[in-house]
Amino acid sequence: MFCPECGNHIKDQNIHFCPECGTKIEQGSHTGKNTPTPQSEGTGTHGLIFTNVGLLAEKMEIDEQDLMSVFDEFIKQKRKYDISYKLVDAGNYSYQKSGFWGNNKTVCLTPDSPLWDYMDILMDVHNGEKKAGSEISQYLFIIGGNDTIPMPCTRHYIPDDGNDDSIDTDILYAYPYGKEMLTLLENQEVFKYDQLFFVGRLPFGTDASLEDLCGYLERDINYSNGIPMSEAYGQCDPHWKKVSSRVTNDLLKGNYLRNLDRYLSADHYYNRLILSPMVVEENVSQVFHTNASLYYFNLHGGEGREARGYFGVMLHQEEDGCWPVIEPEHMTTCETPNITISEACYGGRFIGLDKHHSMMLASLFTNTLAFVGSSRVAWGAVDSSSSSASDCPVSYADIIANYFISAILQGYSAAEALFIARRALLQGTTPGDPHAALTVVEFNLFGDPTTTMDSRSELKSGRKPTGKNALATQDAKIGCSIEKIETTNRGNSILEQVRGAVNANIQLIHVIIGQFLYANYGIKPRPVDEIFKIKYNNGQEELKFNYDLTSERKIPTRFVVTTSTDGKIKSVYTTR
Repeated sequence: MFCPECGNHIKDQNIHFCPECGTKIEQGSHTGKNTPTPQSEGTGTHGLIFTNVGLLAEKMEIDEQDLMSVFDEFIKQKRKYDISYKLVDAGNYSYQKSGFWGNNKTVCLTPDSPLWDYMDILMDVHNGEKKAGSEISQYLFIIGGNDTIPMPCTRHYIPDDGNDDSIDTDILYAYPYGKEMLTLLENQEVFKYDQLFFVGRLPFGTDASLEDLCGYLERDINYSNGIPMSEAYGQCDPHWKKVSSRVTNDLLKGNYLRNLDRYLSADHYYNRLILSPMVVEENVSQVFHTNASLYYFNLHGGEGREARGYFGVMLHQEEDGCWPVIEPEHMTTCETPNITISEACYGGRFIGLDKHHSMMLASLFTNTLAFVGSSRVAWGAVDSSSSSASDCPVSYADIIANYFISAILQGYSAAEALFIARRALLQGTTPGDPHAALTVVEFNLFGDPTTTMDSRSELKSGRKPTGKNALATQDAKIGCSIEKIETTNRGNSILEQVRGAVNANIQLIHVIIGQFLYANYGIKPRPVDEIFKIKYNNGQEELKFNYDLTSERKIPTRFVVTTSTDGKIKSVYTTR
């Protein structure tokens, strides 16, 4: 049972007073050991720890009661910093609402249980808080990997995507209103709903240990008032150095990035960002900042188990293409608590991996307290020769990283910062843009969602809450239909002749794109792989031309050029 005042876990069922705060315990009103702790009054931060104690204890090879003691101590220590967490155990949960016979329903969920059962528990907790008139929990801290609390897997927003057909995401837990939320997420209508929680997850790899859990929780407690922001480290592919410089502009203006002008030449270093593969894994340790408070990576990532770290691609096509430039082992050398944001494809992957094969896991269980990364192929802008760093276009993952860094420096929590970044992306793109929706959903937060940065920024917000209002505007006509366009005329019927005339126009646009890509990006003209016509629900239409550069870059690389239906080029972006 738990003390109704301070939330202390009380093992002695016959005790009459809480040994922690002295509150009288009414006999017969004891809650089950894993029933959410009644929230104490106050204006601080309130959240839920959501886990499965039995499954996690088995994974950590520890007795359930001992694991409960670990969580009890964590909750107790966080409360000293005005952060009130209470534990919700999906493996032994008693509903607050009574059943037909007046008995409380008790459930014991497993990884095979329907996702809706997990969401139903969260709604029961939320409704119980409202009914009791207590503080409403805004944060949801999931502790455990996919084998403890399942990570929802949703349908991909881009049909027949060359790499992915699904998305691993925790954003669905922000909307635990019912089964219909999955459909609403897949058609983007969920973005019009208010979030119930700011979500973060502490996952574990296949090599997880109790030391991983306890070590993270101890660091989390120690930096409950914020991670001191001293210096930052940024590393990017040279094709995106202008884009990356714009993304990290706040770090540059705040003088957080180290000045290495005396040590590195211009081809290795741009606006204080390390360029790779000019710097590779064999020598990156010479410049890698092990005492940084914030890490930013805009590099390539891979899906396979052996694609452990991040990669860079040579600027000149005649040189060997793809090089490993930083590995999980480098993150294990970090000496101070930090926050990490990665734009890399699969940069936040962890399911089925260990710390040796996941940049995110290696980071979290060394000194990273919050890590934002993608579970799937990520998309972002590429440098154009015609623009400077200050006015270089950014897109998708770049926008997420830019707004996340800015919000973190202003004192927002990591989960609030990701919320702000997601909202900025959706409200800055055409409602229904499939790549925007993909980016919002695939980028997840790993670590305690209440984590903050204690920076010296003049724009610091004082950690004012953002409110969990809708990511998209309520009156936006969200959604789109995607039609694949054929590029050859295969017959002589009137219908096919009309189609041929349309395709003739598309072929002309393709020629214009080829000239544009060569003039601005140095990409030689090539056949188009796929053309899609996007019809948005608000009436807008556009074309997306996909080009494959994999054979030249020696790493899966695709460019997308978006145009209006009359051929005006709107944007160029590429896989990360």
